[in-house]
Amino acid sequence: MSYLELSDGDESKAERPIVEVDEPISMRPDLAALGIDEVEKGICQDTYGNRSILRRAKMGWDPVYASNGVPTGLIAARSPEMDKARRVISLTEKKPILTNPDYYNSDYITGLDLIAESASDHLVPAWVIASTRAYLKEQDEGGPSSSRREPKSMPVRCRAVKDDGIRCMMWSSGRPKDDGLCRVHLGSLQRKPGEDVERARAKLTQAAPYAVDVLEDLMENAASEPVRLKASTEILDRAGVRGGVEFDARIEVTDGRSPAQIVAERLNRLAAGAIEASARMAELGVAVPESDESDVELQGE
Repeated sequence: MSYLELSDGDESKAERPIVEVDEPISMRPDLAALGIDEVEKGICQDTYGNRSILRRAKMGWDPVYASNGVPTGLIAARSPEMDKARRVISLTEKKPILTNPDYYNSDYITGLDLIAESASDHLVPAWVIASTRAYLKEQDEGGPSSSRREPKSMPVRCRAVKDDGIRCMMWSSGRPKDDGLCRVHLGSLQRKPGEDVERARAKLTQAAPYAVDVLEDLMENAASEPVRLKASTEILDRAGVRGGVEFDARIEVTDGRSPAQIVAERLNRLAAGAIEASARMAELGVAVPESDESDVELQGE
């Protein structure tokens, strides 16, 4: 762990926040070789230019916080080798519970061996110890108390192997229906109704920062000018900076007649239709009621 002191104006040295970086200096990438100005080895300012260089170098990064929890405006570069090294270090700590300490992908010890191992207290989840004890107790009692009850299972190491070739370090419940997979890898195979939608929404939320990175990359590096322009406008739009929109609220009337003339013509057409209907009814011998004196004859202008 390394410590980086931040300057806070006139505050005393003892009160200045300290940046704590867990990665050993020897494991951090050399950013100077990429043309990045380093604050400390593997640590640089969080700027668009620096992030663009890291993206092109196929590196990720983590935000750096001070000891008081305040963001520092710095990022710690993370190479794929570092991610794998983290897992190797974690596996090195788990050597006491591996059946073959020299092989990282070996099974975990189980049963009485797991219970007897003192390192299990801080290396093994509590539910694994409890499930193992329940399994051993049931075996000592000769099996389940009822034929209708499912036998207890003994937890084992998840059998899934990740893309980097290292086996998953989580535990499987050991139940036959779980097929030796932990809850994470089992969840990728079994879905509840509606769970796919929720997972998709969660993945969209998680992917949003990376989508912004892609837009930034297109804005700077796209070979086509229309693509760069579109990426730039998309970023401005998402940021709430939008160009002006011309809105024309004028109404053009192409008919030279006045509204009164239009209404009178429609009423006269209705009156003519009524007279024609009355004549047809008279021809058929149907009695037509006489109009009241109050009826008004409509005439067009």
